[in-house]
Amino acid sequence: MKHDKSKEKQNLPALSIIIPVFNEDKNIIETLKSIKRNLKVSHEILIIYDYEKDTTLPVIRKIRPINKNLRLIKNNLARGPSGAIRTGIKAAKGQRILVTMADLCDDLTQVKDLLKLVPAKADIACPSRYSKGGAQELNSPLKVGFPRLAGFLLKFFTGIPTSDPTNSFKMYSGKLVRSLSLSSTISFSVTLEIVSKSYVAGARILEIPTIWKDRQYGKTNFKLWSSLTGYFTWFCLALLRNRIFWIKPSLKLNRVNIK
Repeated sequence: MKHDKSKEKQNLPALSIIIPVFNEDKNIIETLKSIKRNLKVSHEILIIYDYEKDTTLPVIRKIRPINKNLRLIKNNLARGPSGAIRTGIKAAKGQRILVTMADLCDDLTQVKDLLKLVPAKADIACPSRYSKGGAQELNSPLKVGFPRLAGFLLKFFTGIPTSDPTNSFKMYSGKLVRSLSLSSTISFSVTLEIVSKSYVAGARILEIPTIWKDRQYGKTNFKLWSSLTGYFTWFCLALLRNRIFWIKPSLKLNRVNIK
């Protein structure tokens, strides 16, 4: 019997949702409810964890029997969010990949808009806290100011067509992101690695404004200073686009900012 690849492709989910978790037992149910409310296409949800004692796991294991599209996967690449996101990308089956957090900070009502952009108009769709119409409702000045400054410097010096390249809440073309060789291990730096490598390759990158809220329960695992060191390599890579002879962008780059 011949293997029908076209039929297999039709059976793939339209979207894989990657959710790194670290003791998110108080937030995860509401996050999953929000996904269910706002998503009408076929999808799978990948919960990526580091430790067997993570308090999120009993909650997920309890509801998994009645949620067949829910997958629980241990991060064996590098502890922390970069390793978790890379683990999720390797395991994802969807035509598109969405990364979102379990802390209710991301605006999941925007998923329907992101689905319209990827892959029809973009290879990466970037909700931006710093574009016109975007906002960040946080109490910590450092957590607001430094990512904004990093985004400004990256856009100014490299031309990356988003003012918020470090925000993990993004939707990717599965074909694009699976073609990248990813190596980040520090904090959330894999997000900038994906954007920088895709930008160098000439990928279509679009942004829409988003409002990012503070988490409802628990403490963030984001480490500002280690993140900045992790970002530096990918900042330098983005600077190289069109500056040295051996980099030849293979994809059409669209610099349009979607309002």
